[in-house]
Amino acid sequence: MTRLATLALDHLWQSTLVVGLAWFVCVFVLRKSAARVRFAVWMGASVKFLVPFTVLTDFGRAFAPIGLVPPSQSQQIFDTVRMGVALLTPAPLPVTTTPPQAPTAVVEWFVAGAAVCWLIGVVVVGGRVVRRWRAVLALERDATSVGTFDAVPLLVSEQMRDRHIEPGVIGIWRPAILIPSGIDAELTPSQLQCVLAHERQHARRRDNFLATIHTIVQTLIWFYPLVWFVGRRLSEERERACDEAVLASAEPDEYAEGILRVCKFYWHASRSHATGVASADLRARIEQILHNERPQPLNWLRRGVLVVTVAALLVAPALVGWLSAQALAPQDNSFVGLATSAEKKFEVATIKQNVSGSAQWSLGPPARGSISIVNLPLASIIAQSFRTNNTMVIGQPGWIGSTNYDIVGKGPDPTVSNPEVWEMMRSLLIDRFHLKYHIEQREIPVFALTVARGGHKLTLGENGRCAEAIKAGSRCGDVRMLPLGVEMQNMPIGALISGIGRRAGRQIVDHTQLTGRYDAIVTWLPDGAKLEDLDLTNVPQDYRPRDMSLTQALEQVLGLKLEPQRAPMPFLVIDSVRRPDPN
Repeated sequence: MTRLATLALDHLWQSTLVVGLAWFVCVFVLRKSAARVRFAVWMGASVKFLVPFTVLTDFGRAFAPIGLVPPSQSQQIFDTVRMGVALLTPAPLPVTTTPPQAPTAVVEWFVAGAAVCWLIGVVVVGGRVVRRWRAVLALERDATSVGTFDAVPLLVSEQMRDRHIEPGVIGIWRPAILIPSGIDAELTPSQLQCVLAHERQHARRRDNFLATIHTIVQTLIWFYPLVWFVGRRLSEERERACDEAVLASAEPDEYAEGILRVCKFYWHASRSHATGVASADLRARIEQILHNERPQPLNWLRRGVLVVTVAALLVAPALVGWLSAQALAPQDNSFVGLATSAEKKFEVATIKQNVSGSAQWSLGPPARGSISIVNLPLASIIAQSFRTNNTMVIGQPGWIGSTNYDIVGKGPDPTVSNPEVWEMMRSLLIDRFHLKYHIEQREIPVFALTVARGGHKLTLGENGRCAEAIKAGSRCGDVRMLPLGVEMQNMPIGALISGIGRRAGRQIVDHTQLTGRYDAIVTWLPDGAKLEDLDLTNVPQDYRPRDMSLTQALEQVLGLKLEPQRAPMPFLVIDSVRRPDPN
């Protein structure tokens, strides 16, 4: 819930910025321009309350490259992920029964209370809108059609005469002019023509439809004063725009007298979905009508300001989304790739369900065009075969996470590369497990792994434990998953990301630009654990967990940082999968 509150606050300050920009443009740039232009600016500010900037950033991300690593690059390390006998045997971590800290509880209760208050406000404001809407419908039902005025239906209402309600335009999709019966006795023919012409402008401009949009904004964001401020500006500019259109062919004195006589005999009911002739500041309007100052046309400067403003509001967020997708795209030396090609096949492959119940398992590494998997859940096999991790695989039936398999695959060519072996595994899953899937982009919270200020503290592999093997031209490299840490030797940064990814709680995207192979060992304490509760008897000093969190350990020990961000990431969506066909 606090996450939703944060998003709501972000949306409000962004919308506030847009309102401030609209005010600046209308007051200092468009002050002498046509009212319809200022109305359009304020209408844009109103719509912004319904459209978060994230919609535009998502639009920008949609045009960014998906960032899938091709099969030839999906594996830049030896595929060695093995779990042996644990070097560190922690005591059972204590289960805390302490209630949440007061500040956290207070925040949660405050957010929950605010949500309830917001919902009550929506019901109250929405109820008022519904009542006014029903009142307008009642007037329309009892009205009598008397033809049209300039192609707009004209209705006469005796209720409006009895209740002294001013003329107005009703209807959202099919607007009609509604006038009280007997109004022709209160106004001269020319004054009545001016009043009807004013209402005709409301109908032509679809003002009721636009007013409905802002009514939705006011109902949903009733608690924010700027929403009502924008509503007043819309009302003023809407009436002024109609006045300017009428004054193009009417006498100012006659038009102003007609409005005053309407206000003398009728009152404005402030009805939702009905615009009337006297719904703005009367004195200011009469002064503007009598002054009859013609609006200035939009010159190149004003047009330029409008174009730049719109571009900044629409293009800038989309550009941010596109750039963020570029910046957070998986790097070549990451484990993540979702390489989906599945054309090559094993020459011989056996699949057996493992029912040993053992906690020991092994996966690879691929060697000489073959692979061996022992006692691994099918869910993990699928994730590894697509060069991603389990959290990025969705739509899977429950049984594939609890059913383990032994798989041995041998390819026709012992010289093929590891990426080609994983391609054969994908073919095996499709052929024998009848796997059907698709790739889907979803925006999720991620960690971007960056180099901390001062540089990284990794050891180059050629200077580490594999130094002698490297000099001798031998292959050397390994990554070990410690219970509370990760150790790697002569491995790219993707090995570290794979090792800490499950413990970090989010996907980790390589943003370090480190392309070499390194030695590193990092240990930490999980949240809620205490160092004194662990049994560290006979545990080598290098493998003992440090009294710090994962984030702290990465920065202090390795000179790397985890920065929380949001980014679109490719998910493997399982459409269907079955138990394997017999060998």
